[in-house]
Amino acid sequence: MLALAALLLIAGGARAAVEAGQPACDYCGMILEHPEFGGEIDTHAGQRKIYDTVECMAAAVLTDSVRQRDIRAIRLADHDAPHSKVPLERTVFLHCRAIESPMGMSLLAFSKRARAEQACPHQVGRVLDWRGVLALVDSTWFQGKLSVERHATIPHAKSRPTQ
Repeated sequence: MLALAALLLIAGGARAAVEAGQPACDYCGMILEHPEFGGEIDTHAGQRKIYDTVECMAAAVLTDSVRQRDIRAIRLADHDAPHSKVPLERTVFLHCRAIESPMGMSLLAFSKRARAEQACPHQVGRVLDWRGVLALVDSTWFQGKLSVERHATIPHAKSRPTQ
């Protein structure tokens, strides 16, 4: 019952944000205010799903909010250049507790490994791949109950220019 109530609140928040003309995360419903943490998924049906953080995108994939077979492409905001999108297969992730993301998991995406390695103060961050991001989100938000391996495959779509 509590989970249903939370789901209705999230859906209501997203609907209110969209109605107010502000884009909202397709997973949590938060208004997108920090573009340097987000990303998007394009589906084969032509839909574009937007996410306020790497962790929301990973949760959407893990929970089948967007089914693996429906994903055409995944792109993430380069933390250094938020309006530039990096295809998932070329993204390097950083888990850095010194930089808090809007959902609190401190996950960032970069187009270059060297930049990801240097971005965390005092070099206390950990560089991850997509599987590592999914595992971290699964263990933190879902107590390790979801299938990381089933969702770790990176969809390979025809190249599209970044925006």
